Amino acid sequence: MFSVPNKVLLITNIPNPYRIPLFNELNKQLEERGIKLKVLFGALGYSRRKWEIDVSECNFNYEVLPSRSVHYGNIENTGFTYAGLYRLIKRENPFVIITNSFSIATMKLWWRSWFRSTPYIIWSGSIPGEERYDTFLRRLQRKILIRRAKGFIAYGTQAKRYLVAMGANKEKVQIAINTVDTRFYAEETGKIRAGRTFCDGKKHLLYIGYLVPRKGVIKILEVIDMLSKSRADIMLDIVGDGEDRGRLERYVLEHQLSSFVTFHGYKQKFEIPFFMAQSQCLLFQTNFDIWGLVLVEAMTAGLPCLASIQAGATEDLIEDGVTGFAIDFSETQKVSEKINWILDNPQASPKIGQNASRFVAEHVTLEKSAAGFVKAITEVRL
Repeated sequence: MFSVPNKVLLITNIPNPYRIPLFNELNKQLEERGIKLKVLFGALGYSRRKWEIDVSECNFNYEVLPSRSVHYGNIENTGFTYAGLYRLIKRENPFVIITNSFSIATMKLWWRSWFRSTPYIIWSGSIPGEERYDTFLRRLQRKILIRRAKGFIAYGTQAKRYLVAMGANKEKVQIAINTVDTRFYAEETGKIRAGRTFCDGKKHLLYIGYLVPRKGVIKILEVIDMLSKSRADIMLDIVGDGEDRGRLERYVLEHQLSSFVTFHGYKQKFEIPFFMAQSQCLLFQTNFDIWGLVLVEAMTAGLPCLASIQAGATEDLIEDGVTGFAIDFSETQKVSEKINWILDNPQASPKIGQNASRFVAEHVTLEKSAAGFVKAITEVRL
């Protein structure tokens, strides 16, 4: 008598601080339904990522495949070969496989689908955008992979729209909102605010992210340059590192902004709440981001946020003037006016942060995200 498979395989690149809590929650929700989860990582890490990972926090079964890394044009686009994937699938015998976006793993599953019936679900955050430089061949490859997929999981609204535009059946696309361990940022930031008084005389603005050309952080410095002409009470804290840091530091020196800007370098997850606690506003600038988890983190911590309209998360998270502000950072004057309003209205602006925190607590939790995965899995199994 043959046993019915009750295992889900989930293939992704590397363990990181925001995925481990999600997989823990997904594992919990699947266990409640009598389903086992196993996560396959392409590697434990790679050079660009500086996270300190404690794999003992993984409450789910996982395995790291003996992959080689592959760079697609630049270090920002790193993939893995997922060596031994076919043998592992045969050994684990899952009833469905969730695969990360349009990766090498997905291409292997597409090829396998012609000979084996195990369905695969594409989990993707990809969105349209002028920074993607999509070629005809790339679009064709994605359409081909989508045709044989049995279901889809999208980060948010724009990612769902992109999948449908590439040929996915709209009814088969579930949204598992892309999020983080929101309780951590809410609780830790709250503790710091309650136990510490910040008295350096500055009103702190915050940027957190990689310092690479795609982010366009120079636009924030242009705003600071403008603001510095009319007020001396501001400080921009830049938390992050990357290849663009040298150019940004030169801009600060050339425009005599050293008393208005501090570069703090890369910080680990546990260090971030301090910066959020002392800040009046997050400046989420990017020229292109498929999502933007830092926006989720800051909103959770109750910060008013200026969010780039070029980020996928902005459409789902920002109700302009209610949970934050959706803005084009190239419009320096408008950005400056918004910052001045936030800093000069200490009664009204915190309400924006409170609205943001409530919105995330209701709609952007790990539980909500994992439920999207479960719905996609369940529909494939029916």
